[in-house]
Amino acid sequence: MLSYLELFFGKSFTGKTARMLHEVRAVPRLLIVDPKCAQLATLKGYAHLWPQYSAKPRGWTDGAIVGYLRKVRDAQRFRAVIHVRDNFKEQLELLCILVRAVGNLTLCVDELGLFIPSVGPSLPPAITSAMISGRHEGLAFAGTAQRPALVHVTARANAERIRWYRVTERNDLDAARGYMPLALADSLPTLPNYVCIETSDAGAAFRDESMVGKINVLGAPPAVRGPRKRAS
Repeated sequence: MLSYLELFFGKSFTGKTARMLHEVRAVPRLLIVDPKCAQLATLKGYAHLWPQYSAKPRGWTDGAIVGYLRKVRDAQRFRAVIHVRDNFKEQLELLCILVRAVGNLTLCVDELGLFIPSVGPSLPPAITSAMISGRHEGLAFAGTAQRPALVHVTARANAERIRWYRVTERNDLDAARGYMPLALADSLPTLPNYVCIETSDAGAAFRDESMVGKINVLGAPPAVRGPRKRAS
């Protein structure tokens, strides 16, 4: 079960996106934003939306997202992946305006650093509101990123839970040290796939190996896929 705002950090093929999908497997109203348009484009059981965006005039030029959300607004269950290929921050801003109006759903954003990078101007109010105060509309927000240091500090500072998978860059390790004991931060570069350090407002940081053998990285070559646990 997701916290209100939850983040998953780690290098490619470490299990962060697979873990996020595992955590939302029972969520009845779910939107996933996909900028890579690769592995998530093949998810079964989801509607797949491919909106067309224009920078001038600013906005979507088709009704893919608006029409879908209008159709499912009162539905008890819906699941969709929104595939975006450019103008990431602008499209997330528009989507956040819509999901606050729809309410009572979970919004997951893959590669969050593309949408809200750590450098540049402050976040658009719609994105900030969805992440920080969206709970008033029944929203939950989750995101993944390969480089935690490149995700806007507003997201990191307000996350109720962060799962840190393997990271190796110095700036990312420096960011992690502000959330966990030094010994755990120093272990991040050598964490096996599917193993993370969990930090949260609820308690002390700890090493979590609970998903080993239970989930597989999307699109990973066989050598990266974890061994399946045998039934006892």
